[in-house]
Parts: sequence; C-alpha cells; structure tokens
Amino acid sequence: MIFATVRSAIARAVIAGIALLAVVVWSPVPRVTGASPDDLACDQEPGSRYYWLERAFCDLPSYGPERAHGLIIWNHGISGTTQSWKAPAPPVLRLQQFRGWDVIMLKRHHLAETMAGGPLYRTAQRTLQEAAARRKQGYKKIVLAGQSFGGYVSLEAADSTDDIDAVVALAPGVRFADASSSLDPSITDRILKRVKVGRLMLLFPKDDSLFGNVVRGEGAQAILSRRSLPYLLLDETSGISGHGGGHTGRFALRYGLCLSSFLSEPSPPAGRYSCAAVNDEWLVVRDLLVPPAERPTFAAAGALPEAVRSLVGPQWAVLEDTVVLVAPVGDGPERFRLMYRSTGFRGGVFDAAIKDGAIQAVLSNKSTVTLSPEGDGTITWRSSDGSRSLKATLIKGRAEP
Repeated sequence: MIFATVRSAIARAVIAGIALLAVVVWSPVPRVTGASPDDLACDQEPGSRYYWLERAFCDLPSYGPERAHGLIIWNHGISGTTQSWKAPAPPVLRLQQFRGWDVIMLKRHHLAETMAGGPLYRTAQRTLQEAAARRKQGYKKIVLAGQSFGGYVSLEAADSTDDIDAVVALAPGVRFADASSSLDPSITDRILKRVKVGRLMLLFPKDDSLFGNVVRGEGAQAILSRRSLPYLLLDETSGISGHGGGHTGRFALRYGLCLSSFLSEPSPPAGRYSCAAVNDEWLVVRDLLVPPAERPTFAAAGALPEAVRSLVGPQWAVLEDTVVLVAPVGDGPERFRLMYRSTGFRGGVFDAAIKDGAIQAVLSNKSTVTLSPEGDGTITWRSSDGSRSLKATLIKGRAEP
C-alpha cells in the first residue's frame, strides 16, 4: 500500500503541496478531449505526460453514459516521488462498477509531484475539466473520489463548482500549520462548511499515523450536522484503521454496499446516512475476487482425499484487512491446484499438494498458503521469509454457475 510508511519530510511535502524544483516540465493543465476506449487502457506508462486516464477495472464491462448510474473519477494519493500512479483503485470502487457505475482513474506522473506550484491546484483543475467533459458526454451523475491527497483534491475541486453530485474522500489530506509540524485539519473543515455538493462521503480511519493520529471525525460531524445535505461519515469508531484503511478489503466488505446505496439512492434525506447490515457477505466477496471471465472449475468432493474433502468449493476469510478467496480446482491429485485470490494480491491458480492432512500451495510471490480442515476449516498464510504468519477461519462460499 503506497501510504503505509512515509518519512516525515516527504509527508510534509505531500500534505502541504510545498513547491520544489520541477524534475520534468509539462503543460500545467492539459487540454481535455473526448477519450476513446484505447485512451482509457489499463496499465499505461506515463511517458512524458503529467496526467492520463485509465479505466479502473478493465476486466469489467463499461456501461457508457446512457446506461451507467454515473461516472466516478478517482484520484490516487501521493508519496514523494515514488510511483504512486501504479496503485490500483480501491476494492470498494470495484463494487460500484459491478453495481452500475463507470469508474476511471486520473493518474499523475510521480516525477511531476514536486513541480513548482505544487500539484494540488493543477490536479483539482484537471479533475474539474474531466468532470465537465464527461458531463458533456452524457453522464447523469459525476462523483469525485480519492484517497489521502486524492481525497483532498476531490474536496478542493468540488469546492470550486456546484456541478458535482457527490464526493468520496478517504482519509483526505490535511496541512501543516507551521514549521513546528503541527497538523492543521481546519483546511478540510472549512471546505466541509461550504462545499456545494449533492452528497458527501468521508472516511476518517482510526490510528491514522501519517496525520499524527488526530481525531477528525468528531469535528466533521459537528460541521455536517448543521448542514442540509446527505452525508455518510465513517469516523474513528467505524472499525477501519490506518491511513490506507479505505483501500482495504475489510473496508469494501463492511461498507461497500452501504456506499453503493448512498450513491445510488434517488433522494436520500438530509443528515447522516445509516448503513444497513450486510446480509450476504458472499455476494461482496464474489464481486471483489471472482473475475467474470475467469471462473475456474472447482474440484468435486470425490476428487479429493477424504482427509481434505471438507475443503471442497470456494471459501473465504479475512486476514488482517485483506479478504482472500480460495478453492481447490482440478480433477484429482495428479492435476491438483489451488485458486487463491485476495484484495491485496491479484493471485491466480497455483500448483498444490496435500501434506499432513492439509492443502499447501506456494504463491507467485513465494508466500505459502495452507488450508486445514480443523474446525470448520482454517487458512494460514506465511510470508516468503517466514517472518509473518496470519491465520483465520474459512467461511463457505457458493459454487455458482
């Protein structure tokens, strides 16, 4: 995760947008044109571009302006001059794509983050230009979304217009008040007091060490409770922690459907939006981790030795903040493999073996996964160097056609 660890000197430049010497020179705000499908290809290299656009989930179909609920424009975070543009959109937005939204990412070249003048103004303006262009294409709703610096950009852009339907800001950036490095969250608080947006979603995770563990949800609630707009506020009591908590599978599993309802409900009442309980978590796991075009043939119970037969079929678990999905595939011991996917690792299908009454597989990143039939079934993940180990109970999914 690109926000996991950031040195304090870099973080200050990140949050404040301090102007440093430009490494590469680009046009401040490139001209916006109607993008063809090729222009939105995934996994592009930046070349000499400061900004470019990509579809967030190229394995999912786009709906287009006429059929989509609307368009979500995602802005990623910033971490000095590291390649932050390589970070994918968060899993929670994959659920929105499954439920009728088109999602695109506005990416920035990492070597231009220190360009004179700072990236905040230019990125906010570029976001507004893209929103206007997509509105002209016919998208009925425009949502600006982002993590950390990207959340700050989304709020800043929406504060400059009254033509944004919603903002989704995950751990939005703050500024340093002075040379003493004390944090000043009032910049986002001031935006919350005046931003003219149809609806607003905010996540302030607990233990946000990048921002000095400052509690921000209480202040946001005090401001938003006096305004007449619908808002979904997930504060430090939401069960989500860490600066990158909104980028996790845990967040998508717990709040993805709530965000979908909040964004899609025709006319939510003014005030704080309440999330309903998730009645069928398997539907969320399936949409997060089973690509529609790559659904494997799961191994039949009779193809597995009796000792591990209870592990047949798709099963899932939460390892720390990561949602994982596993299932034996193949016709028998000679052709035995294990599907492993997670919200933190693309995964795939890997050679597996049955040893000591358990299923074991080594993933492409050299970490090891062991499925054991103990209890209702457990999964143990070990890092490639053996320094970390995580264990969780497996939950049965459903083998659907």
